[in-house]
Amino acid sequence: MNLTIDASVFVSAARPSEKLYPVSYGFLQKVKGEKIFCPTLILAECGAAIARPTGGSALSKKLVALVRRFPGLTQIPLNRSLALRASEIAIEDRLRGADAIYVAVAENLDAVLISWDEEMLQRGPASLVTMNPEDWLVKQAEKRS
Repeated sequence: MNLTIDASVFVSAARPSEKLYPVSYGFLQKVKGEKIFCPTLILAECGAAIARPTGGSALSKKLVALVRRFPGLTQIPLNRSLALRASEIAIEDRLRGADAIYVAVAENLDAVLISWDEEMLQRGPASLVTMNPEDWLVKQAEKRS
């Protein structure tokens, strides 16, 4: 199973004070080594999501390094055709531009999109499977039973 993981999951897994930290961290531990495809944009998003509110750079740099080395993760560059598809998704599904890029990557690679962002989970194309990390973990546990 291919996965596309939104920056929101990595960011919440990097901050123990976050409400979603335990689930995000547990999810990322479970998917290490799976086939994961994320846009290169994830690096800037993860760095900014920590640095902007904290004013510090140490944790931001650590998170970016972790994402760069995350087992099984392939970074997908934004080329012209992916950008055009993301623009169509943004327009049709009323998503933010960055979110539409994740959706386009997931769609292009037939991946399940994993995010905590409700807009991404609910507004993407009907053909795209989306879920939050908690739902993914539950579904995997059910498969094993």
